[in-house]
Amino acid sequence: MSLAPFLALEGPDGAGKTTLATRAAEILAPLGVRHVNRRQVSTNSAYAATLMEPLARMLWHSGDAPDLSDGFWAHLQAAWFTAHGEQVVAPALTSGPVLVDGWYFKLASRLPGQGWHADEIDHLFSRVRRPDHTILLDVDPEVLWERKAGRLRDAELGMHGTYTDLGRASFLDYQQQGLNRLRATAAAEGWHVMTIPVGEDPDTTAHCVAALIRDLITPAPNTSGERP
Repeated sequence: MSLAPFLALEGPDGAGKTTLATRAAEILAPLGVRHVNRRQVSTNSAYAATLMEPLARMLWHSGDAPDLSDGFWAHLQAAWFTAHGEQVVAPALTSGPVLVDGWYFKLASRLPGQGWHADEIDHLFSRVRRPDHTILLDVDPEVLWERKAGRLRDAELGMHGTYTDLGRASFLDYQQQGLNRLRATAAAEGWHVMTIPVGEDPDTTAHCVAALIRDLITPAPNTSGERP
């Protein structure tokens, strides 16, 4: 049995991945598209859920501190997305297309700036399920700063970078470097890039995302005269 398409929205911190994935999935519900949160633990296996819950707490609910290196956090993320792909995404794909609000690519885009080589990054995430289609939300870091300035974590400001002070300057540089690498990955791997205009209403953007996803998951009409 062939599985339905697995799609991911990717982009820098504050790009609106969760908001847009949720709304796009609502628009595409008649086509069976489901939004699956990238932080969701398994509902398919109580054993997997028991192990994934502390991982989720460590990754997203433990606060920020430089006590542990980016190497620790990168391996934790690789473990999380391996489990999520196997225990959350794969079961959901048996029921229809799945859209996640971010995957491991954002983290991977930051590791070169922290001294990681490309082959190390590829090896780290080599066993993680890859989306069939990835959509990059390309948003200017200046816009992201205006959108989230009062709600930014130290990790988003560049805590694991080489910055002396964390603030606007570190955020803009850290996010721009990551975005540049995401753009390079998009070009190399054939991702779909959506440049989000300044001031565009999120619902308008969500409809644009939904329209692109509809095109990606709808089979092209057979014009050859042959039976499908």
